[in-house]
Amino acid sequence: MKARVLSAATTLFMTQGYEKTTIKQIIREAQITTGSLYHFFRNKDDILLHLAMDVFSISAQTADRIRGDEDDPCLRFSLEIAAQLHFILKYEKIAWLYCAAYDSSRISDLIVQMGTARNSELFREYNPEFTDDDYYARTLGVKGILHSFVKELVHSNKLDDHKRITGILEMTLLIYNVPREHIKKTIQKTETIIRKNYDQI
Repeated sequence: MKARVLSAATTLFMTQGYEKTTIKQIIREAQITTGSLYHFFRNKDDILLHLAMDVFSISAQTADRIRGDEDDPCLRFSLEIAAQLHFILKYEKIAWLYCAAYDSSRISDLIVQMGTARNSELFREYNPEFTDDDYYARTLGVKGILHSFVKELVHSNKLDDHKRITGILEMTLLIYNVPREHIKKTIQKTETIIRKNYDQI
């Protein structure tokens, strides 16, 4: 039943947009009762939260799968961001869902909390003096960068896709004090791995 709701919501969000989709339409598309939907989800925002978490989870799993034996935390981070961006570029309407998720304070807060925990683990060696607040602030910065670039894609799309992705990777890695030379190598390695595994994204 939950899967039917998510499937119906995805179809409607992708075809007519998040804002224009109503709970009644989701119920009708999923062919369930109102009570069944509210058993699993509190509201439309809650449905979007589940879908957003799925996208982030898939991106993380994809990054882990395609990086193979590479154990560099910068590469893990870079591949996860690149996988998200390629997913958004490949399925353009996902970008609208991405923006809707970041525009929701509840979803955005959860994304930042999860990112703070992950990033403090990944970048500890570059920032041994950082506190949880330092990582929280930088994760907010990463969220802002990603959100701005995706909004630019949705509304004007003036940037070359390659420049968009490399720009995001460079800026986000700089936030965590990764040396520029290592950033350059990480981005090159990320591009190579993504190119080889593009069909799996």
